[in-house]
Amino acid sequence: MTPGTNRRRTIFGAVDLHTGRSLYQVIHKAITANFTGFCEQLLAAYPAAPVVAVICDNNIIIHRSKLVRRWLAAHPPMLVLHGARHSPNDNPTERIWAAVKAWLANSPTSTIQGRLRQVHAFFRQQTTAQLLATAAPHTSPWLSEGYMQNFRQTA
Repeated sequence: MTPGTNRRRTIFGAVDLHTGRSLYQVIHKAITANFTGFCEQLLAAYPAAPVVAVICDNNIIIHRSKLVRRWLAAHPPMLVLHGARHSPNDNPTERIWAAVKAWLANSPTSTIQGRLRQVHAFFRQQTTAQLLATAAPHTSPWLSEGYMQNFRQTA
């Protein structure tokens, strides 16, 4: 037990798996209005895209709320896909969250402002190539030729 109360923040984030561009938003609480606000940020970042597809984890209820469904109906270019429950390895962005968490775990700080600076520093210091290699390691240029497995040949 530690004295006081824990101060928390939520990070909504997305990585363009084609270019490696990352967008993220640090918020006080994961609520539906903040999620739709992040979706608006994504649409603004890709105004000419016919579809902006976002893969969400399947554990957070706000991704499926009535307000989000109404917002999605009013914004057809945004497509929210839901991954399998408890399958973070199926979502490339989850690998980036694991890297952020490891970065934070290895960089102790005593204030929430310090923690937020660390989050921003992580995204500033990562190149697009590094983010892509983290999100989709099987396509990383640093891995050997035979790294990826062909599961169709098994069984």
